[in-house]
Amino acid sequence: FPDYPERQAAEQLWRLRIAKSQIPNLIDAAVHEFDRFFREARAYTHIAQFCSDRERIYFPWFHGAVTTLDRTRFSSGHAQRRAIVLEAIKPDIRSRRILAESPSPSPESYSESCLQTLTTLHLSPFEQEWYRSLLSDRLRRLNALHRMGITHGDVQDWHFRLPDDFHDTVLYDFSEAYTFSPKLPFRVNHGKPRPLRRIAEGERRRVELQNRRTARDLRSHLIKSSSEQLVDSALWQPLDQEEMLELIILKVWTRPDYFSMPTLASILPFLEYLGRKLDPGWCIRRARVLDRYMSIWAVSHDNGIQSITTTDEEARFGMGDGRYVLCLVPKLWGLEGTVLYEKLSDACRSFVLSGRSGRIVERGSF
Repeated sequence: FPDYPERQAAEQLWRLRIAKSQIPNLIDAAVHEFDRFFREARAYTHIAQFCSDRERIYFPWFHGAVTTLDRTRFSSGHAQRRAIVLEAIKPDIRSRRILAESPSPSPESYSESCLQTLTTLHLSPFEQEWYRSLLSDRLRRLNALHRMGITHGDVQDWHFRLPDDFHDTVLYDFSEAYTFSPKLPFRVNHGKPRPLRRIAEGERRRVELQNRRTARDLRSHLIKSSSEQLVDSALWQPLDQEEMLELIILKVWTRPDYFSMPTLASILPFLEYLGRKLDPGWCIRRARVLDRYMSIWAVSHDNGIQSITTTDEEARFGMGDGRYVLCLVPKLWGLEGTVLYEKLSDACRSFVLSGRSGRIVERGSF
């Protein structure tokens, strides 16, 4: 972040029609409020202190702030002395988050215009469900932020996903954010101080993805790695034509918010990654029949598989450095109880030792 001189703070106070005689007494408070570096640091510090363990994955991990960066640390570009240090989020499977279908989800509201757009566009049922899932996942992140008393201030599509990345990772860039303080602010998100409820409603409306649905960008993204004919076939074919399902095992590098069935929007990049060398339509067809799977989570450490949980249990895995494994088991296999747990423990142990990111297991090989 560049330095924010007192001169800029004084100019901002002048634009707010603060009496010139009062400005010298308000400079320190103005710098603290208007400096983008302080805004970002306040938001991440607040998240680190007050965000629940489950919801921490909605945002980048915060490692602190630096105010004395040496110019020698920069190999190129314009050197700045101040920086916020976050985890290295990349458009890579290791940075992906799994958001699970919560056992007690908070009701997400879709506006009338949003629902109308979904019904009027020529979208396949899968596309409609994916856009709903993506919207719900984004609202979940945004609602968590609002519950902590933070408003983002610049809700844009690209603040949920990295540049040139199609899938969401985390909600980031809090340089325009307002973090609750008992002290009355000069401004809140480019406007006069106003109730959090009003600001939150406005931010939720800006997440509704009309432009992306109209452009059918999901279909365009899928076609990049396949063909238009194959993608349309996978999107529209009757589900009763689907063949026997396989066991799907996936490595997840970050703890999910809930240990239950993943949302469609968050699981699709994992299925794409796993199926990239298979039939290009495989990930679409499997994503369309997620309701035919049950999810079982495992966590492994160096000494083996520590815990396994089903969607009916509350997992208490903690936030450690264990490797999380998501198993999607076809319901038609009819496996349950001790037999299923023993077989899955062996499969997960072998999978973790292999170092792979995903595995597909046929019924006859399980």
